[in-house]
Amino acid sequence: MSTVETAHSTLFFVSDRVFKMPKRAAVGKADLRRREAREEACRAEIVRNRPFAPGVYLGVADVRDSAGAPVEHMVVMRRLPSERRLSELLARGEPVDEPLREVARALVTFHEQCETSAEIAEHGRLRDLEAAWLAAIEGLTPFQATMLDAAEIAEIDELGQRYLRGRRPLIDGRAACGRIRDGHGNLLAEHVFCLDDGPRILDRLSADDGRRIADVLADASMLAVDLELRGAPQLTGPFFRWFVEFAGETHPPSLTHFYMAHRAILLAGESAVRAHLGDETAAGEARRLVRIALEHLRRARVRLVLVGGAPGSVRAAFAERLIRDEDGWVLLASDAIRGELAVERELVPPGAGARREGPADADAEAASDSGPAREFGSDDEVHAELLRRAREALERGDSVIVQARWSEAEARKEAAAVAVRTWSDLIELDSFDARLSLDKAVRDGRLALGIAS
Repeated sequence: MSTVETAHSTLFFVSDRVFKMPKRAAVGKADLRRREAREEACRAEIVRNRPFAPGVYLGVADVRDSAGAPVEHMVVMRRLPSERRLSELLARGEPVDEPLREVARALVTFHEQCETSAEIAEHGRLRDLEAAWLAAIEGLTPFQATMLDAAEIAEIDELGQRYLRGRRPLIDGRAACGRIRDGHGNLLAEHVFCLDDGPRILDRLSADDGRRIADVLADASMLAVDLELRGAPQLTGPFFRWFVEFAGETHPPSLTHFYMAHRAILLAGESAVRAHLGDETAAGEARRLVRIALEHLRRARVRLVLVGGAPGSVRAAFAERLIRDEDGWVLLASDAIRGELAVERELVPPGAGARREGPADADAEAASDSGPAREFGSDDEVHAELLRRAREALERGDSVIVQARWSEAEARKEAAAVAVRTWSDLIELDSFDARLSLDKAVRDGRLALGIAS
């Protein structure tokens, strides 16, 4: 027999069984100093974990005194091979693509079956997510002066709040369509066992832990953060693609980055506490998690990019090349909008002027700048429709490239106002600069906080 002590329990490893005995202490909101409370906690652990780990959580064993009265209670678990932990596979450098794909499948299957309700959905709305964000930041505050970089935490807080303030339709919309579930809440590689007959996921958080009720994407993001922390960032992209494929849902890339940042600062706070209690490796881990959070929040920034400064055909080609540089961007083109307005007013035959959002052919673009096509919609109407669609996309978490002339100061002022209202970055680019890529534009482009000069 071997024994392992954790913060909240003692584990006894006996042959093919593990016996987990909770400690007599207050754990979070649960006071386990009473025997009856410990028994209840054991039975609750069985119920909450069986869906994630079929065949692992076997029951509750009673420890009795010589008179036969119960004095302790233990969760009885099937002992799983430690070498099949996902964390161990990663440490040994073994291929984990197929096991990780099955973890994504199992997570989606669980989310489809786990509890949801109008009350649960309410916990996923913007006001609750903002409160959860502030609480996570407060968890880092005591460690800023000694362990963590105060400037990094301040930037994390600013970027996180900026993202949330402009994304109410996205956040509340996901709550309304059932994306908030009573999930796992603590999906880490050390809790995942990759077996031949499918993964087993252990240690689901207790029901009184607010992190369990969240967007399904937040559950997946916790494991993605742990993959990065363990030196395997190349696995996060495939993992999310499998998750989205199995879930049959879509979301903007910015939301993935936000939830990864949120989960990273939650883990950073836990690591900082462990470091404060004497864990020598935890301080470095907390700092790495803070940097992971900051990197993802910078990538989560929602941007409104105005492309102008050249004839229509040049702008169109430039904008088309920019959009190829990055996934998850929306491209809006003035000529396409003008054609759609014309069709709506029956000024041209249906189908002749309508185009999908994107760059138009060179002849039509030239016409829109020089005269004939412009009769189908005034510049003011076209710009108003461009900015209406841009605002909707920005509020949904999508960055937007708007290709138009932008020669009028008033139009640029209105675009700046949309960026301000949606808490998005405004970047103005001159399409005569053919050397620019979108990545370079985002890094080096002039961020216009007010009106372009």
